[in-house]
Amino acid sequence: MKLMPWRRNDEMSAFRDEFDELFNRFFTDEPFSALVPTNGKRTFLPPMNLAETDKAFTVSVEVPGMTEKDVHVEVRDRELVITGERKWEEEKKGKEFRRVESHYGAFERRIELPTNAKLEPDTLVATCKKGVLEISIPKVEPTPVAKIPVKAG
Repeated sequence: MKLMPWRRNDEMSAFRDEFDELFNRFFTDEPFSALVPTNGKRTFLPPMNLAETDKAFTVSVEVPGMTEKDVHVEVRDRELVITGERKWEEEKKGKEFRRVESHYGAFERRIELPTNAKLEPDTLVATCKKGVLEISIPKVEPTPVAKIPVKAG
């Protein structure tokens, strides 16, 4: 009987490693991590867009079924913090849900803002309309470059 050296089946090992990585990321990366209950509460992560113009930044967060009373916006240091909760409202009119794909629960989104964002509370404008929270953040006017003459010593 001849002994053969053990070799890893590269294709099968690569598949197993990829599958393990995918499974681990499912519970730790966005957007799936937002669906995993934390501290006994179901959470979700609403989609967000950040746009920039010459004069301002605009943050748009999709919050379907929510009103201005359900969301809160704060500025902490250079961070914009958006929190809220979409509550589950089950209709009891003889319906029994077989499948629920709607997202509900508490959420928190944090965005680190650039240094040229003007963060005084009276300059930020937040509106919630048709399931979209929109926050307008003006930019700080750039200070002009001041040339300083150099004198002979």
